[in-house]
Amino acid sequence: MKRTLGNLVIIAYVIVAITVTLCLLNYNEYSVTEFGNNTLILITDSSLEPDYMDGDLVVAKKGNLNNIEVGEKIFFYNDKDIKLGEVKQVNKYEGVSTTFILDGNHQVIEDDIIGSEKNVKVYSTIGKILSVLESKWGFLFLIIFPSVLAFLHEIFQVVVELGNKD
Repeated sequence: MKRTLGNLVIIAYVIVAITVTLCLLNYNEYSVTEFGNNTLILITDSSLEPDYMDGDLVVAKKGNLNNIEVGEKIFFYNDKDIKLGEVKQVNKYEGVSTTFILDGNHQVIEDDIIGSEKNVKVYSTIGKILSVLESKWGFLFLIIFPSVLAFLHEIFQVVVELGNKD
């Protein structure tokens, strides 16, 4: 029983370590994880309340930008931040691009659009956990350090076994 429980803990740890590593390897230029058309938005403050709470993980799907309509809320990149704004006007330029005018007269080009609020899934508190695991100190102490200790323990066990065979 004790061995089975230990194996389950190790398997869970490996799954978490691989998942966090994949998230970090899929960072875009804004330090946000992207898997294809899906973007993982970590809500780390209260700037998007009451729609999204601190600690939420929002998975936004890019979707078809032609379907975004006036009155819809969209996630977008603003410098190095992620913002949520309501579309006030859509400007389509024939065969070139689309721009969106958001509340506050803010203009956003289609390359900066993450996705519409219609195409999101919200996971409460998972964002807080993922933000700690993805931080440089969290990754070091919760992923790298235990892995190195496990590796050193295994080397020690091999040396002990080889020493007992003599």
